[in-house]
Amino acid sequence: MEPTVEIYTTDNDVTVAADLPGFEEHEIRLLFINGTLTIIAGESQVASIDLPPVDPDSMESRYRHGVLEVRFSRGRPIRID
Repeated sequence: MEPTVEIYTTDNDVTVAADLPGFEEHEIRLLFINGTLTIIAGESQVASIDLPPVDPDSMESRYRHGVLEVRFSRGRPIRID
């Protein structure tokens, strides 16, 4: 069963929210490879989400009340003079 996943975007960041009730924080793993965030919870729940361009080093996550939130910065545009 795939968890319910929503993506919220602003000019500055991208946030992924996934409903994962019943899991402990240590049962959740995150992988970010080639612009795809993969969420693994326990052994059976998996979700893969293609994200818009983000800074992979900015990834922050938190898990509260059965909801996982993963946030990325979009980075800063490079200005060419």
